[in-house]
This record gives sequence, C-alpha cells and structure tokens, in this order.
Amino acid sequence: MGIDPGLRNTGWGLIESLQNKEIYISHGVIKTDYKNDLGIRLKSIFEKLINLVDKFNPNCIAVEKIFSNTNPESTLKLGKARGIIFLVAAIKNIDVSEYSPNTVKKNLVGYGHANKFQIIDMIKRIYTDVEIEDDDSADALAVATCHSMQSQSKITKILQ
Repeated sequence: MGIDPGLRNTGWGLIESLQNKEIYISHGVIKTDYKNDLGIRLKSIFEKLINLVDKFNPNCIAVEKIFSNTNPESTLKLGKARGIIFLVAAIKNIDVSEYSPNTVKKNLVGYGHANKFQIIDMIKRIYTDVEIEDDDSADALAVATCHSMQSQSKITKILQ
C-alpha cells in the first residue's frame, strides 16, 4: 500500500507485486475538511486508514518522505499526517518503508525531478485500465510501485 500523506488530501494506492509485475488493486483519496479542527482531521485520517488496512490487509506500507516546504507550519502539519500513517502501521504490525520524492520519480520516470504530469502519465502506462482523477492517488500508486521495484531489486541482489 502506497500513501501520499497530506492533511487535506491523503492519497492511497494498493497494488500487488507478482514476479516483477505490479498488479493494480485499488486507489483513492482520504479528504478532510479544512474548516475542522486539526484533531478532528487527524482522527478522520486515522479511522479511514484503519478501515482501508482492515479491508485490504496490506503486508507493507510505503510512504513518501517529508520534504521541507517554504512554510514551516505546512511542514509540521504534513508531519502530523505522516505520524497517523506510522501509528496505523504500528497498531496493525505492518512494516513501513519511506522513499524520497526524487527516488519515487527516478524509479517511475527515470528522472528524479519529473513533474506531476509525467508521474500521472507513467502510472497510466503501468496500470492501463485505471482511471486516475487526482494527483494524490497517482502519487500514492507511484510510491507503492516504487516500493515494489525497490523490493524486487533487493530480492534479485540477494538471489545472485
């Protein structure tokens, strides 16, 4: 399960990795109302993530690493949303892997500074029958795919 953390929109994407092939399962966005208090928004993310984990039972969670925004307050809010992801993973005994945005982009597009359109285009090429309506779930699928690729390369290295 890949997760693109955000306080307003938390994207999620679920794939299965079978013999060097990624198979799409599902994706979506957890939306919170910016008018609500921070605690209410974090609780909403928590409850919806718990429900998704219960429904799909992922064996790992991949999440994008935090990067510093020009606005420190935005960075702190993003960190709180990421904390909820780690809490859900800990409660459900699921390993978490983190990837920098550049690593995700390089794995998918071959270029660490790819833009959103390039990421969405590559996700559409990998998962040809999937409708991608938003950046957040596309980013989550990209993180999940990156994790699958990284895991496969580690397995290949061990077997050689």
